[in-house]
Amino acid sequence: MDKFKIADILKDDKAVKIIFFIGAGLVLLICLYSFTGSKEKKQVPATDEEYIQTLEAKLADIISEINGAGKIKVMITLEDISGTEDGQSPAVRGAAVVCTGAGNILTKQKIVETVSKVLGISTARVSVVC
Repeated sequence: MDKFKIADILKDDKAVKIIFFIGAGLVLLICLYSFTGSKEKKQVPATDEEYIQTLEAKLADIISEINGAGKIKVMITLEDISGTEDGQSPAVRGAAVVCTGAGNILTKQKIVETVSKVLGISTARVSVVC
Protein backbone atom coordinates (compact mmCIF):
# COMPACT_ATOMS: atom_id res chain seq x y z
CA MET A 1 0.00 0.00 0.00
CA ASP A 2 1.41 3.41 -1.00
CA LYS A 3 1.89 5.96 1.68
CA PHE A 4 -0.01 9.17 1.31
CA LYS A 5 2.55 11.97 0.91
CA ILE A 6 1.96 15.68 0.91
CA ALA A 7 4.76 16.16 -1.58
CA ASP A 8 2.85 14.09 -4.14
CA ILE A 9 -0.24 16.26 -3.71
CA LEU A 10 1.76 19.46 -4.11
CA LYS A 11 3.10 18.23 -7.44
CA ASP A 12 -0.45 18.21 -8.83
CA ASP A 13 -1.36 21.74 -10.01
CA LYS A 14 -5.09 21.15 -9.61
CA ALA A 15 -4.68 20.10 -5.95
CA VAL A 16 -2.51 23.13 -5.21
CA LYS A 17 -5.14 25.46 -6.68
CA ILE A 18 -7.89 23.83 -4.61
CA ILE A 19 -5.84 24.13 -1.42
CA PHE A 20 -5.01 27.76 -2.25
CA PHE A 21 -8.65 28.72 -2.83
CA ILE A 22 -9.81 26.95 0.33
CA GLY A 23 -7.15 28.79 2.35
CA ALA A 24 -8.00 32.13 0.73
CA GLY A 25 -11.69 31.55 1.45
CA LEU A 26 -10.98 30.86 5.11
CA VAL A 27 -8.86 34.00 5.42
CA LEU A 28 -11.64 36.01 3.77
CA LEU A 29 -14.24 34.62 6.17
CA ILE A 30 -12.08 35.46 9.17
CA CYS A 31 -11.56 39.02 7.90
CA LEU A 32 -15.26 39.52 7.25
CA TYR A 33 -16.17 38.22 10.69
CA SER A 34 -13.70 40.57 12.39
CA PHE A 35 -15.35 43.57 10.68
CA THR A 36 -18.97 42.49 11.03
CA GLY A 37 -18.72 40.22 14.08
CA SER A 38 -21.21 40.16 16.92
CA LYS A 39 -19.79 43.19 18.67
CA GLU A 40 -22.44 44.91 20.71
CA LYS A 41 -22.33 48.67 20.71
CA LYS A 42 -22.71 50.14 24.14
CA GLN A 43 -25.38 52.74 24.37
CA VAL A 44 -24.43 55.52 26.70
CA PRO A 45 -27.50 57.03 28.37
CA ALA A 46 -28.03 60.69 27.51
CA THR A 47 -28.35 61.82 31.13
CA ASP A 48 -27.24 60.69 34.56
CA GLU A 49 -30.89 60.18 35.46
CA GLU A 50 -31.35 57.74 32.56
CA TYR A 51 -28.14 55.98 33.62
CA ILE A 52 -29.43 55.60 37.18
CA GLN A 53 -32.84 54.38 36.01
CA THR A 54 -31.21 51.79 33.72
CA LEU A 55 -28.94 50.53 36.52
CA GLU A 56 -31.82 50.39 38.99
CA ALA A 57 -34.05 48.45 36.61
CA LYS A 58 -31.34 45.94 35.72
CA LEU A 59 -30.35 45.50 39.35
CA ALA A 60 -33.97 45.01 40.46
CA ASP A 61 -34.36 42.40 37.73
CA ILE A 62 -31.29 40.50 38.92
CA ILE A 63 -32.30 40.68 42.58
CA SER A 64 -35.78 39.40 41.75
CA GLU A 65 -34.14 36.16 40.60
CA ILE A 66 -32.77 35.53 44.10
CA ASN A 67 -34.94 32.99 45.88
CA GLY A 68 -36.94 34.68 48.64
CA ALA A 69 -36.20 38.29 47.66
CA GLY A 70 -39.86 39.14 47.19
CA LYS A 71 -41.04 42.59 46.13
CA ILE A 72 -38.09 44.89 45.35
CA LYS A 73 -37.29 48.60 45.12
CA VAL A 74 -33.79 49.82 44.29
CA MET A 75 -32.14 53.23 44.62
CA ILE A 76 -28.64 54.00 43.33
CA THR A 77 -26.58 57.10 44.05
CA LEU A 78 -23.66 58.36 41.96
CA GLU A 79 -20.42 60.05 42.99
CA ASP A 80 -20.92 63.05 40.69
CA ILE A 81 -24.49 63.62 39.57
CA SER A 82 -23.39 66.31 37.08
CA GLY A 83 -21.85 63.68 34.82
CA THR A 84 -18.41 63.24 33.36
CA GLU A 85 -16.70 64.09 30.12
CA ASP A 86 -15.89 61.78 27.21
CA GLY A 87 -19.19 59.89 27.44
CA GLN A 88 -18.16 58.02 30.58
CA SER A 89 -20.72 57.44 33.27
CA PRO A 90 -20.05 58.58 36.84
CA ALA A 91 -19.05 56.05 39.47
CA VAL A 92 -21.67 54.49 41.72
CA ARG A 93 -21.52 55.78 45.29
CA GLY A 94 -23.95 53.35 46.88
CA ALA A 95 -27.17 51.38 46.65
CA ALA A 96 -30.23 50.88 48.79
CA VAL A 97 -32.50 47.88 48.32
CA VAL A 98 -35.87 47.52 50.00
CA CYS A 99 -37.43 44.09 49.66
CA THR A 100 -39.87 41.89 51.50
CA GLY A 101 -37.37 39.02 51.74
CA ALA A 102 -34.66 41.01 53.53
CA GLY A 103 -35.88 39.69 56.88
CA ASN A 104 -34.16 36.39 56.12
CA ILE A 105 -30.44 36.83 56.90
CA LEU A 106 -29.30 34.45 54.12
CA THR A 107 -31.45 36.20 51.52
CA LYS A 108 -30.18 39.57 52.73
CA GLN A 109 -26.56 38.38 52.46
CA LYS A 110 -27.13 37.11 48.91
CA ILE A 111 -28.66 40.44 47.92
CA VAL A 112 -25.81 42.48 49.47
CA GLU A 113 -23.18 40.35 47.71
CA THR A 114 -25.03 40.50 44.39
CA VAL A 115 -25.41 44.29 44.49
CA SER A 116 -21.77 44.70 45.50
CA LYS A 117 -20.52 42.55 42.63
CA VAL A 118 -22.85 43.97 39.98
CA LEU A 119 -22.10 47.60 40.80
CA GLY A 120 -18.44 47.11 41.68
CA ILE A 121 -18.76 48.69 45.12
CA SER A 122 -17.93 47.42 48.60
CA THR A 123 -20.60 45.74 50.70
CA ALA A 124 -20.32 48.69 53.12
CA ARG A 125 -21.92 50.86 50.41
CA VAL A 126 -24.96 48.56 50.09
CA SER A 127 -27.99 48.81 52.34
CA VAL A 128 -30.65 46.10 52.26
CA VAL A 129 -33.75 46.43 54.43
CA CYS A 130 -37.25 45.02 54.66
